[in-house]
Amino acid sequence: MRDGVVLSADVWRPDTDGQVPALICRTPYGKQMAAMMAAPDQLAAGGFAVIVQDCRGRFESEGEWTYVHAEIDDGYDTVEWAAAQPWCNGRVGLFGASYMGNTQWLAAEGRPPHLEALAPECCSADYWAASFGPGGALRLALRIGWTASVIASMAPQWGISDPLLDQVRESGLAVRNAMVSGDAGAVRAAKEQAQKALEDVYRIRPIRDNPLWHGRATWLDEIFEHEDIDDANWRRINPATYYDVLDLPAVHVGGWYDIHLDGIIGNYTGMARQAPTARARDAQRMIIGPWSHWSPFSPVVGSVDFGPAAVLDTTAMRQDWFRAWLQDGPQPDWAPVRLFVMGENAWRDEQEWPLARTQYTSWYLQPGGGLGPQEPAGDAAADGFTFDPADPAPTIGGRLLGVGEFAGPYDQRPVGERADVLVYTSEPLAGPTELTGPVQVELWASTDAADTDFTAVLIDVLPDGTALNLCEGAVRARQAGLPTPLVAGAVYPFTIDLVATSIVLPAGHRLRLHVSSSSFPMWEPNPGTGAPLGTDTAADLRTARQSVYHDAQHPSRVILPVIPR
Repeated sequence: MRDGVVLSADVWRPDTDGQVPALICRTPYGKQMAAMMAAPDQLAAGGFAVIVQDCRGRFESEGEWTYVHAEIDDGYDTVEWAAAQPWCNGRVGLFGASYMGNTQWLAAEGRPPHLEALAPECCSADYWAASFGPGGALRLALRIGWTASVIASMAPQWGISDPLLDQVRESGLAVRNAMVSGDAGAVRAAKEQAQKALEDVYRIRPIRDNPLWHGRATWLDEIFEHEDIDDANWRRINPATYYDVLDLPAVHVGGWYDIHLDGIIGNYTGMARQAPTARARDAQRMIIGPWSHWSPFSPVVGSVDFGPAAVLDTTAMRQDWFRAWLQDGPQPDWAPVRLFVMGENAWRDEQEWPLARTQYTSWYLQPGGGLGPQEPAGDAAADGFTFDPADPAPTIGGRLLGVGEFAGPYDQRPVGERADVLVYTSEPLAGPTELTGPVQVELWASTDAADTDFTAVLIDVLPDGTALNLCEGAVRARQAGLPTPLVAGAVYPFTIDLVATSIVLPAGHRLRLHVSSSSFPMWEPNPGTGAPLGTDTAADLRTARQSVYHDAQHPSRVILPVIPR
């Protein structure tokens, strides 16, 4: 690298003396582990030199690792190093999923002259949102679970001996090995083991002083210090800041149950609208399947089997994409947007996102737990519940990511039975109804806490009563432009971004909305004090009396993206 630090890479080359394009995957998870997922031998057989590199300070690479910041210069230098090799023809592409998608965008931000194409999968557009979600509540399982796994993976190298870290490391390796094997039973068993290793970790307060990472995870300190949605610390490195200067084709891949779905969609729409040339704008493609994070190889998502069509061969996709952009081969016959429509369990090609034919339809919360298109009239009494951050509502599935978390659609009835979860259910649908596109909840609510969260989950209720989650979101009051502290009893508007879904609901199904103030460990339970993030102790936690309104003056509603059939 430009500062003398040496980064370690493994290189696969095709059996030829000629010069070929290079594909680079830069990873913090260990290049041997990444190679198990990246199929470099198959890509090399397709005529590419493939470079899988440990990020700075990770595994066999020198230096100190810093979350996202070092990846701009290191990515640039690696691209230019590859282009200068005698076996490379000077044409370079980047590929990989999750953090390996982040390393693509960050390298691109440096604009290395030999970089020609990207293939980012399931990664962020905004590093603030990657930690706090669109609504500002800390993504606890993602940030704390991921941090624990990163530290655990480096513990032997750092000379750290900790029984809990040993458990986390061993369980994390078991999860990844099981995922590679494709054995669903092994995956479940490994995730259960990992979940047990982290159950107590998620409940430690204060979060910032947790000895597991305090003094070890500088990236977590940075996240705590830059909680504000408008903090320039994130804007200067966000991919979203650079769309208008990135003259690069990119294929964006993700899933309806992927924790970074908002980023996947944001990267596609941002580049399709803002890239500096018509060539780059026209060369954006988006593929969204039914998957959870980084799992396009399995048709089973959560408790639902979406059938063999749901599997995506990412190696073949990468070969087709880079053959077109780096080998001057034929362009893949892909529509700008390719969506897996759940319910029909079939792929469909579209020309844009959101779909131009979307009919945004409001369904309102009704007295007595109803949900429907009728606007509320009169002065219906508000619905109330008590939120206790020491006893939060549990997360069951959804866009969840942690070392041992179970993402995807699961039966939500156990959550709906809690006293701190409000349930609103529609009448059975008269005919098939398609929802494809952004979903948003506009909630009128009050609290007696200084700061609070509201959560919402949109649910498909089957005729037998099974209630499968479709999408969810949370909003933190102090990140929503509301007064700080809140005025006790004052009614405020809260907008909850549930991101998106695509499903056809058959006749006889019903829609349901869960409204609460927690989903643990998906989001950190709000302590209710308004204190800086992560500083509250267990003794500081305070219960909050919450009220949700659905009268003529406060028409709480969910806005549904209805697609005409």
